[in-house]
Amino acid sequence: MPNTNDRPVRYAERGPDGQFLPPFPFDPVWLTEATRRTVCKVVDGVPHRKYTEFYAVGVYGGIATACSVGCNFRCIFCWVDWSRDWPERYGQFYSPAEVYSKLRNIMTETGFRRARVSGAESTLCPDHLCEILELVHRDADAFDLFVIETNGVVLAIEDGLATRFAGYASRNGDTVGHVRLSIRGGLPETFTEKTGALSESLELPFKAAERLWNAGTSFHVAVVVDPRFTSDEEKRTIFDRLKDIDPSVRRGVEEEYLDPYPHALVRLRAVGREDVSGPEVSEKEHRALGRKPCS
Repeated sequence: MPNTNDRPVRYAERGPDGQFLPPFPFDPVWLTEATRRTVCKVVDGVPHRKYTEFYAVGVYGGIATACSVGCNFRCIFCWVDWSRDWPERYGQFYSPAEVYSKLRNIMTETGFRRARVSGAESTLCPDHLCEILELVHRDADAFDLFVIETNGVVLAIEDGLATRFAGYASRNGDTVGHVRLSIRGGLPETFTEKTGALSESLELPFKAAERLWNAGTSFHVAVVVDPRFTSDEEKRTIFDRLKDIDPSVRRGVEEEYLDPYPHALVRLRAVGREDVSGPEVSEKEHRALGRKPCS
């Protein structure tokens, strides 16, 4: 059984027989709790979380970004650096007020009116995130948009979180928050191949979408439709399930195609996807490998 000895979950690798090497596939609910012990803590009653950096980037029309540490999926095409796989070795703890201040400073310097929590799984420390959202809500005139990027696992397993988010990200238009929910797969086998998670975990992101819809939360779903990873059959399956929640959820889908960032190339090669990574190790992949922790 996976994870019975709390073995660290780094990134997926396949053995000579083509099967995942232990501890893959893993239980993302177990990994949620294991990662929280590393990236979330309370200091004098204030919830803190680990982040690696704060920066401005051009997506969403220009946005200030807080890059969080730690995730409960291990997607083979993930662009995030090694802080995803070795959260104990990267980042520093910040309070909600410190994160908010850094984002606002970036917005002031750039003239941007948008901010987000990104990098890894933003919802791992819900109380910390909701305190950031409260600070944004109090200063809403400074924002056009505040994005929460998530894979949906925590929303699916924690009752009431979608409703908490709706207080800051409402579909009625009186808030600036918005959730971007990533759905990586719609068929059990390919879901595991892409995320490294147990096949039954496929249901969690769809449960999150349903909860967000029922709570009246402002959200949209991003679906990996890149044909290198998602077949037409799987794409139809995902879209049909989203349409069953509400046709507007299906209509609002962001179709996602993937770029081979350096760390993604390492992860893809480790599972035998040289059709994507290429047969030769590139210089940028060499550099990513050179920065990988030893254990």
